[in-house]
Amino acid sequence: MPRLLVIGGMAAGMSAASKLRRLRPEWEATVLEAGPDLSYGACGLPYVVGGITPSFDDLNALEPEEIARRGIEVRLRQRVVELMEGKKRVRVEDLASGRTAEESYDALLVSSGSALVLPDLRGLEGDNLFTLHDLPDGRRLSTFIETVRPRSALIWGTGYIALEMAENFAARGMAVTLINRSTRVLRNLVEPLRDRILRELEERGVRLFLETQVLEALGANGRLLALRTDRGELAADLFLIATGVRPATDFLRGSPVPLARNGAIRVDETCATGVHGIWAAGDCCEVRHLVTGRPVYIPLGTTANKMGRVAGTNIAGGRERFPGVVGTAATRAFGLEVGVTGLGPVEAREAGFDPAEAWIEAGSRAGYYPGGGGVLVHLTADRRGRLLGGQVCGPEGTKGRIDTLAAALTCGMKVEELAMLDLAYAPPFAPVWDPLLVAAGVLKGQLDR
Repeated sequence: MPRLLVIGGMAAGMSAASKLRRLRPEWEATVLEAGPDLSYGACGLPYVVGGITPSFDDLNALEPEEIARRGIEVRLRQRVVELMEGKKRVRVEDLASGRTAEESYDALLVSSGSALVLPDLRGLEGDNLFTLHDLPDGRRLSTFIETVRPRSALIWGTGYIALEMAENFAARGMAVTLINRSTRVLRNLVEPLRDRILRELEERGVRLFLETQVLEALGANGRLLALRTDRGELAADLFLIATGVRPATDFLRGSPVPLARNGAIRVDETCATGVHGIWAAGDCCEVRHLVTGRPVYIPLGTTANKMGRVAGTNIAGGRERFPGVVGTAATRAFGLEVGVTGLGPVEAREAGFDPAEAWIEAGSRAGYYPGGGGVLVHLTADRRGRLLGGQVCGPEGTKGRIDTLAAALTCGMKVEELAMLDLAYAPPFAPVWDPLLVAAGVLKGQLDR
């Protein structure tokens, strides 16, 4: 009986195993997961910590009974330490006992996900220092908050997790400080939207220390007390490191599986690695950016689920492709929603385009309809008219608007076509000229000059 061996039991791995078992029930499917948990929505962790979602159990995507019904064998706390490609085997460490063993495969799917990038700073340790990458992180953080009841939190980073946790720490009654060594917020957010978010954070009581260099970690008696920076010492009861992730592929170093400089696995549209019998999917992989045509590393759960399904289909003998991404993401910072897709002007220039840009602010609803607020829209285009990217920030409706821009990018739409899209209008949802159409019209005017 042929056997699929899956490294990693999160979105991509479970999607691939499930798809293969549906298409080829005669195959065995075994999933090796290094952690103690399986198939959960990691993006929900901040909202359990903040008390919006009641329990970490609510994040489970697949219950054990459903996994068993699908005929998938799962082994937890099994860390793959070596690929023995010539033997079609992997070496696996049982983390409970420390013993190692070999596992064979007919087909191998690497879906090992991402690993945290942590600052290289001596003394950065303590029982009040946290990350938020997986369920054990979330459980430990929640337990600390409930037992110690910290009054202040310092977050190192200004990405998605950092902004979401600023809101959720504040909801738990903590005074929040955000630090970062640059002025960057989220993924290359343009200045008008970045300034709007920073203003929102400050108005909600968050202290901001951008362009701040951390020099030393100060602690005593097993607890971190403060970070000494070039702007003075910053003390807190709780510290959260949210400085990014990298592909979790160290065990593939020296193997024939092709890796990018950052360790991401290079795959084609079928999720094949080019090494016989080995596929890869999810946060450990590069994907093709549909605007530039170049490989990028943008780890997102939506991408992992799609790639896993494609990989499972093709391992089963099918012909399915994952075309790529435009880099769409959204989050919320207190009363503001923000979404990005495609390229900003700096990224566009680095990719070889000659970019033009425009941004506007317009109401989220009809002016006479109560509620809503100002929506900022920034668009980037090539001077020949092709839409390259967009960013949206406002109190409501951001997801719908950024999804519209993502669809326009995927279709290779021109700015003049975006300006004439037949978007829905109703006073509670949008003005007759949606902010997207206004921004597209302004950018079209610049391009026509």
